Amino acid sequence: MEKDDFGLRGTTISDVLTAIQYTLNKIPGYLNPEKRKELRDRIKSYINEAPLPEREIWEDSLLDILIDDKLANPTYKPKSKMGEVRTLLTYNSKISFSTCLRCEFLEDVTSLQDTTAIFPENLSLRSITLVNQFIQSKRINNIALPIITHIKYRLEEGMSKMVSGCNIHNTGLPAALCYYAMLMKQPIPGNIAVTGGLDEEGRSIPSNALDGKIEVVLRELHFIDEIIIAKGSSIGIFIPNHVRIIEVANFEQALNIVLNRNIFAQREDV
Repeated sequence: MEKDDFGLRGTTISDVLTAIQYTLNKIPGYLNPEKRKELRDRIKSYINEAPLPEREIWEDSLLDILIDDKLANPTYKPKSKMGEVRTLLTYNSKISFSTCLRCEFLEDVTSLQDTTAIFPENLSLRSITLVNQFIQSKRINNIALPIITHIKYRLEEGMSKMVSGCNIHNTGLPAALCYYAMLMKQPIPGNIAVTGGLDEEGRSIPSNALDGKIEVVLRELHFIDEIIIAKGSSIGIFIPNHVRIIEVANFEQALNIVLNRNIFAQREDV
């Protein structure tokens, strides 16, 4: 795998890494350990040539595809988790990746460093407010709504810098689902990925750039068989039969889907 393989002689190393990212997006399934190690070593040598500000970003996005043995294992099946869902993001409009988003209630807000809280206040406030209003409208009893400043969102370790270059308004839907699941103490099935924004009325916001995100699932996440997206979003790639794309018009529709899948998953575990 040399620069000429991409027709990029004379271009910058950043262009080469972008081309590698595009190529990896086209690899179906997962690579065996030997191939992943060989490819990882070559890509790492390219990353070491990249400008310093870019190196950590490339490592977080590109190398993670190749070094996670657990996710690449075809027998791996993630467990349902409380207040946590896998979501899909795109860095700098060209590098798509997946990460787990987790919502937590913290008694001591100083225990979480600012660098690990991924949402700006206006976005987290919108998701939290929507869920609080939904709970009140459904007259759900015995739920004490927490102080908003004690609610924090986390991504997986090492992702906070990368997220700064993403449009995190596309995480409104998974953020609301995480918060609701945390409040209600209901786990979210591990076979579901969620992406999409929400407006102030709880309606989903369509996306025009989903192909790269879905390719991440097809390439890396063999255990994901359902992707929840905003209704009306544009998809231009082929979706295999084992992956189901579910469009939702609002938060409540997404919630009903997740809750139904959770009941089914619990029955399977019995």
